[in-house]
Amino acid sequence: MKWLMTASLLLGAAAGQAADFYTHWGDGKAELSSYKIVQPRYGELREGYGVMIFVTEDINRRTLIKVESSTPDKDRLYVLKLNNVLKFTTGLYDYSVMTSVFSQVEGGENDFALRKISLSAQEWCGHVFDEALLRDDKIKGHINSYFESEGRRDYELKLPAAFESEDNLLIRIRELKGPFMAAGEERAVEVLPSLWSVRMAHRSHKIMKGWVRKGTVEVIEVAGDSLVAVEWEWKIGERQRKIWTEKAYPHRILRWRDGDGVRGELMRTIRVPYWELHGNGDEGYRRELGIP
Repeated sequence: MKWLMTASLLLGAAAGQAADFYTHWGDGKAELSSYKIVQPRYGELREGYGVMIFVTEDINRRTLIKVESSTPDKDRLYVLKLNNVLKFTTGLYDYSVMTSVFSQVEGGENDFALRKISLSAQEWCGHVFDEALLRDDKIKGHINSYFESEGRRDYELKLPAAFESEDNLLIRIRELKGPFMAAGEERAVEVLPSLWSVRMAHRSHKIMKGWVRKGTVEVIEVAGDSLVAVEWEWKIGERQRKIWTEKAYPHRILRWRDGDGVRGELMRTIRVPYWELHGNGDEGYRRELGIP
């Protein structure tokens, strides 16, 4: 019986591969997926939740800021934005973290090239803002931190030829306009680690050697469902991560785990124009996502 279910899922996934990016992502809605999270902090594992929000929008080609005016088309970049939200508590006080990733949809052989990342992290001691802009084959960043050791400063990194951003890999591996890598392929890359991992380690920004591998297809259990998934793996310096995406379009991120104890697993997904759902009574959507 199980093989019949697996075959059915695989056939459905194959049909989904033909879905058109612009039809799916140009419908005026965002994809919101909630996750159960385990996050190490202060030597202990903390339980929390996350939400990944994927939505398309236009940003200004020069400023890399969202367009909200009658900016000419030639001055716009069409991007897929990921707002990656993380919430967890450490004893008395809580952490609230969001990483925003802006990935240019159109790029020929380099679709979904990174254009900007920003991170804001708040906890009861203070808060930090970190932003990295990609300009002229360089990463030009600035950080504004509560902590004296970091303070307020700029940083600049030269982009290598085989560059990837760990934050942007969460968009790349979804393969929304076609394959990013072939099945079984392993690719050596130079990677900017996620801004959150840099924040957690209290280290300076630098590009590190690593690799990305696209693995096998398997059936995994997620939120009570059997789903056909693709296993991905990457290594950045000494840190390693495995992550599973759904085989069927739009290839949702289903699960991940790191060697240091970080874990995440999908709870629910909805597609809604979330920016309009700010009235009393719209809290029902949070219940639908299974978050506090």
